[in-house]
Amino acid sequence: MQIPKEIKNFFGIEEGQALLIKGLPGTGKTTLALEIINTLCEKKNGVYISTRIDPQRLYATNPWISDIIPPKNVINATQNRLLKSLKGATRELSEYDAVLDFFRVFFDEAEEMDNPMIVIDSWDAVLNYTSHFIEDTQHSFEQNMCEFARDTGIHLILVSEFADTMPLDYIVDGVVTMEQFKLMGSSGTDSPNSMRTRHARQIRLNKLRGVEIRQKTYTTTLHGGRFSYFEPYREHQDARIASDVVRVPDPGEFRISTGIPDLDILTGGLKYGSCNVIEIDHGVGKRYYQILTALASNALKNGRGVFILPSIGYQLSSRDIFVPTNVVISQPGEDEDLEEWGKELLEKWDGLRERTGKPILNIIGMDAMEFAFGYKQLLNMANRMIRKWKETNDVNVFVVKTGQESINMAIHTADTYFLVNELNGGLCLYGIIPRTEPYYLLFENQNKISLTPIV
Repeated sequence: MQIPKEIKNFFGIEEGQALLIKGLPGTGKTTLALEIINTLCEKKNGVYISTRIDPQRLYATNPWISDIIPPKNVINATQNRLLKSLKGATRELSEYDAVLDFFRVFFDEAEEMDNPMIVIDSWDAVLNYTSHFIEDTQHSFEQNMCEFARDTGIHLILVSEFADTMPLDYIVDGVVTMEQFKLMGSSGTDSPNSMRTRHARQIRLNKLRGVEIRQKTYTTTLHGGRFSYFEPYREHQDARIASDVVRVPDPGEFRISTGIPDLDILTGGLKYGSCNVIEIDHGVGKRYYQILTALASNALKNGRGVFILPSIGYQLSSRDIFVPTNVVISQPGEDEDLEEWGKELLEKWDGLRERTGKPILNIIGMDAMEFAFGYKQLLNMANRMIRKWKETNDVNVFVVKTGQESINMAIHTADTYFLVNELNGGLCLYGIIPRTEPYYLLFENQNKISLTPIV
């Protein structure tokens, strides 16, 4: 669904629910309100009262809502229109009653619809435009509006630009807040923080009376001009190199596919002889494994050999691997001699290249290397490895964990550098080299992964 289940359940409790959507300008409040109407209303049953834009501009910026909110249901309540209507009404009614009567008309008209919903966007503007009419009776006015909704059984959404707690929070049945915040990867390098800082969106479920809130905040996006949210990702299967994946072709003669088409678009594919770094931030746990297995599975599908030096905690048994002759898994043992182990590595890489006739894919867990040999010895070995890969055109992926010393080396040798973060129970990826905005990782069956921009 486009909206969190808690919000859907909230409007399903009974008729006449009043929801306050609040947040600073530009956080996506209007788009959320329109998406709620789109999700919950029958066609032509949404009423949108706008204090900011006229109907023509609303359709121009949100063409997809025309089937849900027809032109006759878009009410122009911009300042001039609203004040003109109220001045005419005050000849017969008190100023306070004139304001109430102005809005009561819309509830009376909506009662003729099936499953109607009214959105007032924004409520702050209504209060501002009518302040000299209602004066110090704002609390009573807001109470009356919510009672209109309950008495007529019409759902009401009020949109506010104020993110702080206010008296209206206690009157309405539900409150949600749209937020934008800085997403800062834990810095383990001497690079400026601006390299790692990105912005993301989330919805905070402050109060939904009568509904169990399973999760207080969800990551959201306005990608494509629509509101959608992301469920948390909980690892539901073991990461494995599989034969049942859909092959993704290599994007060029001297580049290999990542196995993730959306990531191929960002990178152009991984270049022959390149060093590509994936940093795993705190809280990600083992959920990043699927990124690596998608990469390895696709490399095998495209006829390449794959060498894996597992990160600490990464387990992959032989029964999980198809075409085992083209996969080598190796890691240093206790008290392993670096020189001897390095020679064994070269032999294994050469063997894979001879069997496939192509440059191989290396996936190297730098945390395991650093633990086995220490940072200084790792630096020396990495320099030799990189020189070798340039000669053989092997494609190399370093997996580093936030806080490792080897991050300092990795970021200076990387052709591409991506950071994987935990975000509201899910995973987010963004590029430092090349610089990209954040993407939410969506994991599907058969190692399929897609990236959705968080905008």
